[in-house]
Amino acid sequence: MKVKNISVLGGGSWGTVLANLAASNRNNVTLWMRDSVVVDEVNKFNRNSKYLPQLKLEKNLKASSDISSIGDSEMVIFCIPSDSFREVSKMASKFIKDNVQLVTATKGVEKDKFHLMSQILNEYMDKNPVGILSGPNLAEEIAAKHLSGTVIASKDRSLQQNVTEILGSEFFRVYENDDPYGVEMGGAIKNIYAIACGIADGLKSGENTIGMIMTRGLGEMSRLAMELGANPQTFLGLSGVGDLITTCASPLSRNHKFGKYIGEGLSVKSSTDKIGQTVEGLKTLKVVKLLSDDRNINMPIVDSLYKIIYKGEGLDDSIQNVLGEDLVKDVEFFK
Repeated sequence: MKVKNISVLGGGSWGTVLANLAASNRNNVTLWMRDSVVVDEVNKFNRNSKYLPQLKLEKNLKASSDISSIGDSEMVIFCIPSDSFREVSKMASKFIKDNVQLVTATKGVEKDKFHLMSQILNEYMDKNPVGILSGPNLAEEIAAKHLSGTVIASKDRSLQQNVTEILGSEFFRVYENDDPYGVEMGGAIKNIYAIACGIADGLKSGENTIGMIMTRGLGEMSRLAMELGANPQTFLGLSGVGDLITTCASPLSRNHKFGKYIGEGLSVKSSTDKIGQTVEGLKTLKVVKLLSDDRNINMPIVDSLYKIIYKGEGLDDSIQNVLGEDLVKDVEFFK
């Protein structure tokens, strides 16, 4: 395989582990981040102790806080929190050539509107091919080389093949998908249901309840997908059901942790402060609630969570208040 110049934007746990995967396949990798202290640690000691202290980084992975260092990249992977995604995309666009392949690995939506990260990339770099990387991907497990799978979705076949070569390994398998909108949508929306499952965990609900929230949540996700023009069958793959199960069931998920704290009686502010990192599902919940109301889409879990988190309605120690008033049909989202 030809050695490529790859840049990863974002020095958190996800960006760090993706950069290391690319470097382990003998590519030249630049990991851009704002934190100059972490940059120095990566370059001197091959560690990012702030996010993945147990991971020894490859020597051909170099960190930088200078955004112009991405100028010779053949592929740029964006792992920026959604709140900063537009700002960083605009900065990076000045140094990215038109033939460079772009990949967003950020799961979320822009504040106040259902605007996905790939749409932001297209605004600033409309000539570049874009791909979506999404799936049941907990960075800590990938760093520990636990078997994991992800999806690269794009209309560009060569981009799919390149991502598979750049990131794939014996323990990290990359699968291709031709529905980028559905893949990206699933990765963003599932965070809402991870919060709901976390609340159920905090309330010490049973496994039956968790299974019910996941499957009813999948129905809500699919109704929204159909309304917005995505293929609901995409949600049956790794980027849908796979990601939903992992995020809803894992204590490593920030969205699940947040929900659990709420279920245990903490306030929204105390819960977010305790986590200390972005909880993407909070913003997604607000945006999806506005969209579902506008489009008249039945999403009772979204409605109930919105009342609890943004309107201050009490849980009263009952998971029933999270599930809300649901439809009576089981599987009803395929036409």
